[in-house]
Amino acid sequence: MGFIGPNGAGKSTLFNLISGIYQPSAGSIRLNGEELIGLRPDQVAAMGMSRTFQTPRSFGTLSCLENMLASSPSPGEKLLAAVLGTYRSHEREVAAEARQLLGLVGLGARADHPADELSGGELRMLEVARQLIRHPKILLLDEPTAGVNPRLQTRLADLLRTLHAEGLTVLVVEHNLGFLLDLVDQVVVMVRGKVLTEGPPDSIRRDPGVINAYLGRQDGDAA
Repeated sequence: MGFIGPNGAGKSTLFNLISGIYQPSAGSIRLNGEELIGLRPDQVAAMGMSRTFQTPRSFGTLSCLENMLASSPSPGEKLLAAVLGTYRSHEREVAAEARQLLGLVGLGARADHPADELSGGELRMLEVARQLIRHPKILLLDEPTAGVNPRLQTRLADLLRTLHAEGLTVLVVEHNLGFLLDLVDQVVVMVRGKVLTEGPPDSIRRDPGVINAYLGRQDGDAA
């Protein structure tokens, strides 16, 4: 599902509410029937919610691979696992998965490079990969293509389609309408904190209200 709308429409605020960063003043937010309101962001994340932000965040002095490992859920090194050597086996499996995900987002050759060496677009791809290694049930992407070159955009779209087909729910806030409308099944159009309309991409492309909103007209103004 995609969310579009002019700047200030409330798209990122919506993501902050869903992920527990903001607490709503009314209403309900549920994941698999369980209420999320009142939970901390880490508790929401533990229930299977992952998200990216408009501004990519990484550990700049760590390599891309190390960033992935820092994001990966870990059972912790228990005494029995240390004695039997199974914890090291888990680490190797996670590292292999991390390298695979980095390859899927176009960063395979940069796995051992510090994150500080990445471009803005590459940092966004690293952010996506860091969330995927958590095996989320729902992935929230906030402006994932900003500053990303067309080649990586295509790679990202293909990856998201594959993951969605495997059962991952994906919510995307995006100003790049070409990318978004070719990707999602349903679009929600927001204006000034409210839903203007929603529907499949083809109907959204032809909706006069959506066209007016993107041309900067106010609701109720003459066309």
